[in-house]
Amino acid sequence: MTTIFSLLIGAVLGTRYKVFCLPPVILAAALFIAALDHLHEVPPGSTALTALAAGVGLQIGYLAGAMIHALLFASPADAVSAAAGARDRSASMS
Repeated sequence: MTTIFSLLIGAVLGTRYKVFCLPPVILAAALFIAALDHLHEVPPGSTALTALAAGVGLQIGYLAGAMIHALLFASPADAVSAAAGARDRSASMS
């Protein structure tokens, strides 16, 4: 459940923010998980694994969100300039 939730939050962050937002969000998630697990008297090893899963989920979700953002909001001019650059490189190699 934690991993799915962190994947979704990471995807939202990936569509909106730069990568520099990830460390504070991962730290906040780890602190939140630690506080909740302390209240429910969960063993520290389980807490560490849950925080690790949340951090990895945030990163994978961020990557997926950033790729979706790049695919959905890429301008046609970017595609044309990329194709022209590839054509120029292949012509110079011949």
